[in-house]
Amino acid sequence: MIFRIDHPVHTWQTFVEAAQAHGLRVAELGHGRIRAVTHSGIETADIDKALSIVHELLQFQAV
Repeated sequence: MIFRIDHPVHTWQTFVEAAQAHGLRVAELGHGRIRAVTHSGIETADIDKALSIVHELLQFQAV
């Protein structure tokens, strides 16, 4: 999957750094495009964990 971040808090750089800090490896492919893929041995629980991390990172609460 390739996607871009359009978020009030995160840039693509801060999103990639935060994801990696949570153990989710994603990469930037140029022009702010982020790549996320699965590999052999990845199970449903791993996908659920990755989605949970992304959801957590993209939560935004105005103060």
